[in-house]
Amino acid sequence: MPEFLRSLVYVLIVAAPALWVGGKIAVPIIGQAEFRLWRNCWLLATVITFLSRGFFDFAVALALVSFYVHRYSKHPVFFYIVLMFVAPCVPIPSGIPGIFNKILDLDPPRWLAITILLPIALRLLRDRGTREFRGLDVLVIAFVAYTSLLSVRLEDFNSILRVLAGNFLDICLPYFVFSRVIRSSLDMNKALLAFVVGVLPLSAVGVLEISKSWRVYYVVVQEWDVFLITAYLFRDGLLRASATSIEAIAFGFVCMTGAGCLLALRSPVPLGTWRYAALGILVLGLLSSVSRGPWLGFAFCILFLTITSPKRSFRLALAGLPGVVALLFLHPPFLDRFINLLPFVGSADKSSETYRSSLFENSLIVIQRYPLFGSASFLKEPEMQTMIQGQGIIDIVNTYLQVALYYGLIGLFIFVLYFAFIVWALTRKSFGGNSDALNYKAVLGIMVAMLLVIITTSSVSFIPYIYWTFSAMCAAILAPSFAGNREDLPRQVTKPLRVLGLNPLARQGSPDDRRKKMRVLGMH
Repeated sequence: MPEFLRSLVYVLIVAAPALWVGGKIAVPIIGQAEFRLWRNCWLLATVITFLSRGFFDFAVALALVSFYVHRYSKHPVFFYIVLMFVAPCVPIPSGIPGIFNKILDLDPPRWLAITILLPIALRLLRDRGTREFRGLDVLVIAFVAYTSLLSVRLEDFNSILRVLAGNFLDICLPYFVFSRVIRSSLDMNKALLAFVVGVLPLSAVGVLEISKSWRVYYVVVQEWDVFLITAYLFRDGLLRASATSIEAIAFGFVCMTGAGCLLALRSPVPLGTWRYAALGILVLGLLSSVSRGPWLGFAFCILFLTITSPKRSFRLALAGLPGVVALLFLHPPFLDRFINLLPFVGSADKSSETYRSSLFENSLIVIQRYPLFGSASFLKEPEMQTMIQGQGIIDIVNTYLQVALYYGLIGLFIFVLYFAFIVWALTRKSFGGNSDALNYKAVLGIMVAMLLVIITTSSVSFIPYIYWTFSAMCAAILAPSFAGNREDLPRQVTKPLRVLGLNPLARQGSPDDRRKKMRVLGMH
């Protein structure tokens, strides 16, 4: 069997039970028909990923899937999140042959922004209410305008176009769409659910990768003619799973976000053991990344919820208590290995902590040299050249340093101010009143966890797409018009529909039902 078919079979086998668990959580919130559409499109996009012989074959097929989504989904915007993680997040140069050889580095999230978010944004622009300015819009526009203006120093028209196009697809589109589309706590819960459903199958794939020491999606990367400097990365003899994230720490960031969104999710009916089953899958995926930054981020989420919501946390701790007692009593061999991998406690890969410390000290020297506007060539500075690793790269494993080095302290100030304002407003919202329909405290915990984790990593792979999208969701729930206190969540599950063979008339009811409605209207 060819390698790509073997990989596809394994992915489908491990993803099936994860999607089944996801369905048990999703149906009370979005209905059976909509979840089937989510599930079937995820499976179809996965098959396309492995069968495509190149990225542009994949892009064309995914565009057809997006067209189908726009036609038949009630809320196509959430497919941007559900399908974001379905294929390897690697940059593919694209342009117009003979004119611009490289306008933009395309990857699956950027392509989904074009095929899913752009049509929605055009529809939103027709609504006068969505065009009104809000407080956070100013900070987003300021950051995009500032970084776009600094692209002039690149002195290359192609490079300037790449910056402008990247800012539009990575920041402007997700922010505008999600900050306007989410108008109620039900919408926010659907967005949180989209993260859970999109991450669940990938978490199962991560467990497969670490158990078999096999990068399942590497065959796709090879088919797309992308060269990876480090295809396989190990820590303490364990393969660091990455699935479609390519970078292990980015995969940990993805799983941390999915697990946090599951904790924040509010459902009209109790999810019971299905929530614990899904949380177990997501935590196993997080552990398989062997990335300590996301581990600390998720631990912060748990600690924050424990402090702010002691009753709910007590029930969660009570449910996991038997497992903890069993681990301590049996003391399996992997427990000592896990403790050895923990940050500040274990001794595995101490060189990583040493590198981060040296990077911080050398970066401060370069920032002092270019304080206000940074430098586009900061990597050529002698202090940074000393940070070249064995692979021949300089890994800026700190997003805040990355922003300060490239855009200067002005860029860092705008970047931090945007997220600080969200955290401050969420804090006021979280402790200013209670809402049964939306867990503001958990959303705040996730946002703060993201901001802590990006101290330990640069904005690579899915990481920037996640924190810009999630911050836009937070901006939506902070809007004055947001309906968050009195939300009527659906109490009935809609009638199942055949999604892949969906009849457009299916949502309109049967002819008998329509005749009954006409008779009632006639009586009135």
